[in-house]
Amino acid sequence: MSLGALYSGILAYRLPIVLLLFGSPWVTYLACHLIPGKGEEPSLLSLNLALSTLSVLMWVGYLAFATNTGGWAKVVNQADFMLLVLPIYHVGVSLWLSQLRLPLQRIPAFRTMQGLVMLEAAFFALSWVLSKIRIVLFSYLPFGTFLGLMALLVVLGYVGYRKIVE
Repeated sequence: MSLGALYSGILAYRLPIVLLLFGSPWVTYLACHLIPGKGEEPSLLSLNLALSTLSVLMWVGYLAFATNTGGWAKVVNQADFMLLVLPIYHVGVSLWLSQLRLPLQRIPAFRTMQGLVMLEAAFFALSWVLSKIRIVLFSYLPFGTFLGLMALLVVLGYVGYRKIVE
């Protein structure tokens, strides 16, 4: 399966995916009210945050792929608006509802989510910067400064990795 086939499949099954991303935080919150417990609640909230993390990783992966192959014009012309907005909605609502039930540090998937999002942000920034580099850039920006900025992005990715494995 290629990336194009994966994202075409997501577009083909748009309605079930939209319903899943829109409703799952609320269903999880309701399930936590119905089945309260020290073991069950963190597991349910972790499952929902894992879905949030997956949706954000797919979102950033799509944006990185689309902008590197066709630019932002391709994203604006071809992407489905609901599928672009829903991952952000899902993460925001999931974190908000999870925080209402438990402190976020008690949810096992939260730390992993933080690390993966930091890694993905560093990857997206690096891929965008490296696709835009032209020789003209070095006439405006000293090479040492450019290397420092790249090192900063790599450190951001490393910090995200450390959050995952610790």
